[in-house]
Amino acid sequence: MMRYFAFSLLFTAAFLKLFINKLSKTSFFKREENIDSNKKSCIQELHKHKAATPTMGGVAINLTLFISAVAYSISTGRIIWSYFFLLSFGLMGFIDDYIKVKKKRDGITPKEKLAGLIIIGMIIAIYLIVSGQIDAKLMFPFISTSIEINTYLYGAFIVFLIVLSCNSVNITDGVDGLALGICSIVFVFIGMCAYQLGNDNVLFGSIIMEGACLGTLFFNRYPAKIFMGDTGSLLLGGSIAVFLIELNIPLWIVLVVCVCIFETISVIIQLFSLKFFNKRVFKIAPFHHHLEKNGWKESTITLMFCIITFASCIIAYLGFWSIIR
Repeated sequence: MMRYFAFSLLFTAAFLKLFINKLSKTSFFKREENIDSNKKSCIQELHKHKAATPTMGGVAINLTLFISAVAYSISTGRIIWSYFFLLSFGLMGFIDDYIKVKKKRDGITPKEKLAGLIIIGMIIAIYLIVSGQIDAKLMFPFISTSIEINTYLYGAFIVFLIVLSCNSVNITDGVDGLALGICSIVFVFIGMCAYQLGNDNVLFGSIIMEGACLGTLFFNRYPAKIFMGDTGSLLLGGSIAVFLIELNIPLWIVLVVCVCIFETISVIIQLFSLKFFNKRVFKIAPFHHHLEKNGWKESTITLMFCIITFASCIIAYLGFWSIIR
């Protein structure tokens, strides 16, 4: 397994090095902002110094996963379809990023993105249930008993968790190294759980994603030389959800990506308050931009949120360990 981690890390880093050098010679992937200052969003104004930073760095993560999945399927003599389904998240993110940088507009609409995530989530849920890879029951941290539920209801719940995880990681990806730092910690947790349960498929996936995250983080840490874009963040969020679902511990998503979920809640609170009370709860939402507006350094925000994620993953692992002993 470690050779796959080494390949993932080195291939991602090498690809991004070449990718960034290539992009530096063209404006195709640059986030040039030629918008009138009165029409700029608060976030665009806050990050105006990053306007020329290239995006779509998530292409490297998708390519690494694809090559590794093909190699693993050949070596094991069977196709691991869930890996290829995950690439659908990256494809949708790529389309969104492409529209933003090529067409110079906002990308796919929130409704279109939600519909796409739901469709992909449904396909994955149907595959996992029909193939018998998961049980239609809910397990809870620190509680040894589980609750069996209706298969259709469980399928709908799976779709909800996938959409939640994808959107949450996507929203969190707004500060250099933040989403990648969080996901790097979460994939270590997933790998440890997969090892304990003897689930080689999820263990392999988590190792590949860990290597890809660290390889990308080298270029995405502050000051970022490239952004992941939705191409990377949607894939990471989807991978976390699907891996935990395959381990039959889907509720652990709430613990391990608690920071990302809080970021999403901050956006919901802001929108609700503006719509009904015409008042801002935060200076800018999501919350990491609120901290930026209050003078926090990006590196400080990333470090604090990663520490919180590390602590939550320890709690999550203790909750996992208590039910498998």
